[in-house]
Amino acid sequence: MKKLFLCAALLFCAGLSQAQTQQQTDLERHWKKSMEKVRVMSYNILNGFNWGKDTEREERLVEWVRRHDPEILGLQELCGFTQEKLEQLAQRWGHPYAIIIKKEGYPVGITSKRPITLKHKMLENAGHGMLHVTTYGFDVLVTHLNPTNTRRRHSESQHIADYIRTHQLDKCILMGDMNSHSPFDADYLEAHSVNLKANYGGAGSPNLLNGQLDFSVISNYLAIPLIDACRLYVAPDSRTSYPTPILMGQSKHKEVRARHAERLDYIFVSPSLRRQVVDGFIFNGEETDYLSDHYPVAIDLLIDNEPEK
Repeated sequence: MKKLFLCAALLFCAGLSQAQTQQQTDLERHWKKSMEKVRVMSYNILNGFNWGKDTEREERLVEWVRRHDPEILGLQELCGFTQEKLEQLAQRWGHPYAIIIKKEGYPVGITSKRPITLKHKMLENAGHGMLHVTTYGFDVLVTHLNPTNTRRRHSESQHIADYIRTHQLDKCILMGDMNSHSPFDADYLEAHSVNLKANYGGAGSPNLLNGQLDFSVISNYLAIPLIDACRLYVAPDSRTSYPTPILMGQSKHKEVRARHAERLDYIFVSPSLRRQVVDGFIFNGEETDYLSDHYPVAIDLLIDNEPEK
């Protein structure tokens, strides 16, 4: 009996030791204690949870954001939101700071774990608006471009690009729903997303450029230059950010949705931040299939909190 008890105790201790070792292995560390990993995320939340009526979806999305714990979160389609309502929502996922660009229409906004300083609200020539703030030492811009006309999107992206150049934002993060395709995705889209042009209305549609997919909108950002951060870490066949199967008209079969799958959501960074970006994600798995019609995108950056000497 004593031998059995001793064996059980040894096995328990071994299991505990293994669990502690695994916990230490899983704990992300840096050799400099002043280094911190900052997750920046962008999420189009689909009509502000149906203008606040879909509380069940809101609860599930809040829980998902809380689990993935971004330090900075850019939001699109804050329909029906006010500054006070956004602050209340942000507090639920642990962000004491929030700013919304406007109340009417399809506002963009941002929430953060650290204080936010408002720099500019661009309400014209930027789709549903462009919000410029500083937080965590970055210039952070959130936007949502026109969803129905590619020539307008081209003009809007040029306007935003000019703003970044004029203000010399060399530590810039630009994110949002661009409703546009990247030239880096062109080959994959042409080969696999074979229903896209028809979905966009075909020849003569204002959502196409002379009947073809338009890659010039995103190219305006790349020419600043900005870096398409998620592309560095996510393979072409995994870059879908729209649509999700939450839309009733979408097939539940991934291979069917793949025929018109596309990446519309982006995070761009200044070249000076390239070495700080250590990871990128497009969370297009089952756990986000029914939270919005868009999938969230994110990047992780390392920052040094040690004061400069």
